[in-house]
Amino acid sequence: MIEPQYTTKFAPPERANSATIQNQKSIIDNLFTTNPFLDNIPAFILVLNKERQIVYANKLFLDLIGKNTIYGMRPGECVDCIHAWEENGGCGTSEFCSECGAVNAILNSQKNGFDIQECRITQNNNDVLDLNIWSKKIIVENNEFTLFSFVDISNEKRRKVLEKIFFHDVLNTAGSLSGFLGLLKESEGEELEEFMNIAEDISIKLIDEIKSQRTLSQAEDGELKLSITDLSTRDLLEEVIILYKNNIITDKQKLEIEQGCADVIISTDKTILRRVLGNLAKNALEASPKGETVLLNCTELEGRIVFSVKNSGFIPKKIQLQIFQRSFSTKGLGRGIGTYSVKLLSERYLNSSVSFESYENSGTVFKVSCPKKIA
Repeated sequence: MIEPQYTTKFAPPERANSATIQNQKSIIDNLFTTNPFLDNIPAFILVLNKERQIVYANKLFLDLIGKNTIYGMRPGECVDCIHAWEENGGCGTSEFCSECGAVNAILNSQKNGFDIQECRITQNNNDVLDLNIWSKKIIVENNEFTLFSFVDISNEKRRKVLEKIFFHDVLNTAGSLSGFLGLLKESEGEELEEFMNIAEDISIKLIDEIKSQRTLSQAEDGELKLSITDLSTRDLLEEVIILYKNNIITDKQKLEIEQGCADVIISTDKTILRRVLGNLAKNALEASPKGETVLLNCTELEGRIVFSVKNSGFIPKKIQLQIFQRSFSTKGLGRGIGTYSVKLLSERYLNSSVSFESYENSGTVFKVSCPKKIA
């Protein structure tokens, strides 16, 4: 019955063979032949065997996938999850699967009878599915199955996230402006003029952030039009430093540009890229101890521009596995928007990729690899 020689880093890897799958499929097909009510429910519904393999799918799910050769596969394999085949055991067996809401819902329902979770799946084509998962153990003809249902809540989630990004970044900019206005009260002469210029620059950025929300909302309807301008990479990093120079989070930390930083002219959306780098800088500052210096850098590598933000802190492995997940944060409920927004804005709008490395002996570096010119 069970196929051998599979490996796993999380869920059991064993799979039922094709003969067993066909027998189990017949059992479920017979159950629903005279009462096909699952085809009339406005939700995606699967029946899984004990090995988490599909033995039944309702019409809505088959229409979503566009094929019916899915029996014996696991849910993540059907929807083309990027982690589905990282291990030869397939869906549920990679290190990342330990934080997957879908896999955990199935395992929990097998153990406890029922579970509900949210799940975010990144597909190989870079599309993202946000799902509300409902999973329940059922017994049919002395066989244990899992009734697995989900609805797509991607649009709702994405809109809420973009709104959070907006308020998150506007408050950052407003905090910087407030800090400079406080300094103006105690300044005079050339120093007063300098602070007034900086305050004016930050106020312009605040307006840009508000306008940017309108732009991001248009993206929900597929109408996003980026504002592409030529800019200096070093000037952009200087703007990020100015943004946080008098912010409350930098009272005990420093933000500097690393020696040897490249100065390249690129064509991109300045407001969005500044937001991406600003979020990374803020996260690094918040993760840094008193007296720490966070380093910003820019290099040219194989025809692309790579921005980096480095601090000496180490991210534990369990957190690394969830770092780009929406609403995940070590800072409290509802605050896990920074790294998620970096990935969302970079990959969806800037044709860029985001990566990070974190080691106990050398610290953490986040990198954003951008094209010199957005098509």
